[in-house]
Amino acid sequence: MKKLYLLTLLAVVSFMPTEAQHVLFPQGTGRMYYSDSLFVAQKRPITAAAEVLATNAFVMSFNKFILNADYAQLSWQSIKTNLTSKPVWDGDKFSTNLFAHPYHGGLYFNAARSNGLSFWQSTPFSFCGSLMWEYFGENELPSINDLFTTTIGGICLGEITFRLSDLLIDNTSWGAERFFREFFAACISPIRGVNRLLNAQSWKIERTKGRELPDVPLYLNFFAGGRFLSEYDRIKSGETSVHLGMNMIYGEPLQDSRGSYYKPYEWFTLNVGMDLFSKQPLFSQVNATGILWGKNLDNSDKYSITVGVFQHFDFYDSQIGKQNGEKFSPYKISEAAAFGIGGLFVRHGTCRNKPLEFRSTTYLNGIALGGNTTDFYSFDNRDYNLGSGFSIKLYAGATYNKRWSYDVSAEHYYLYTWHNTAQNNIVNSQGDAGHSHLTVISPYITYHSGKKWNIVLRNRHFLRSTYYKYHDDIKFTTTDVILTISYTL
Repeated sequence: MKKLYLLTLLAVVSFMPTEAQHVLFPQGTGRMYYSDSLFVAQKRPITAAAEVLATNAFVMSFNKFILNADYAQLSWQSIKTNLTSKPVWDGDKFSTNLFAHPYHGGLYFNAARSNGLSFWQSTPFSFCGSLMWEYFGENELPSINDLFTTTIGGICLGEITFRLSDLLIDNTSWGAERFFREFFAACISPIRGVNRLLNAQSWKIERTKGRELPDVPLYLNFFAGGRFLSEYDRIKSGETSVHLGMNMIYGEPLQDSRGSYYKPYEWFTLNVGMDLFSKQPLFSQVNATGILWGKNLDNSDKYSITVGVFQHFDFYDSQIGKQNGEKFSPYKISEAAAFGIGGLFVRHGTCRNKPLEFRSTTYLNGIALGGNTTDFYSFDNRDYNLGSGFSIKLYAGATYNKRWSYDVSAEHYYLYTWHNTAQNNIVNSQGDAGHSHLTVISPYITYHSGKKWNIVLRNRHFLRSTYYKYHDDIKFTTTDVILTISYTL
């Protein structure tokens, strides 16, 4: 499902007109605008609730009858056990708990959004859908971490997929174009695709496009190239992979919003990195940041300042081979449920009569729940700790003459594992007691061709320090070099 999700994002650009480009963000920006009168959907909360139930029933049936999974063999006794037991910390894989579950929560969220409910009205559906699944969807005990990640991460990914699917909808189109628009919109937001079929909107031709969201600028950049990841101590024996991905900026955070303040996800960013033909995980990086509330403090020809409250979803994963041939993860980090404050600044000027732009961004977040690498704890599919903490993100860069950009980002994640029962009950534990720091420093330089393609050279450093209560402390440093050619639409 994760592969399908990313591949369909790549297909979005096939149906989008392109406008003039100007340099505002790293790697250049292409701007695409959409104009249409807005469609106001009827609010159907009961239908939305029924679709949440139907979604869970479909997944439960698939797991039981198609996959024949042990955890899907439900009985009245297993349901009774779930209802009379306290939630636990489960043993699912890193990608399952901290990426797949948030995506599942996005389906619940979209059941409400595609039935006319607003952003805030849709948020309880992610929680209720997750609660239903934990107690009635599996014969395993309810999971504390799933309730967090499915609900909060689902809100983030759900709103992003809803807004991206809205860009594809065009009720004035017909024939092959209409088919592919509806197909890819349904792949990005399956529940919305089902609703359009049920409401006969998928084939009905009208004079307006039928989109529910206002016009926005959209920046979309795809890149491909090579990546080399290695330990500092074994710089010559790392992992080489084909590196693919995309960067997206939806909306404009440095201009006046449509009202007095920014609405939720009126602006968001989405970055995805994938690695092929190596020992690396398929999805090595997913970052999303969406504004929940914000205000443009000042906007002029020289500078712009925006401050606000943001939701964050970050996912880093890695895998590398040891000298003895075994595989291990030098770093993993996730903040699937995170919120914080932030500010964005852009300053326009000149240098030697050439345009010079300086930009910076700062975020400070609280992490309700995330995950990070552990060197000792191992249970079922769990090779990572769960915990809460905070993160700090700093970005700064400059673009000279719309040709060369130099940028640097610094992200620091701190997670504290407080529910440690590994000494006497490894089944119900967040992992090894202690706290962990991961710092990601990433300088990169970009050459802008002046057309649609760019060349980007990036060098990232992953510095992990884990302090255990019952084990020796571990420090680990990893670096990678990425050279890509990117194309902006």
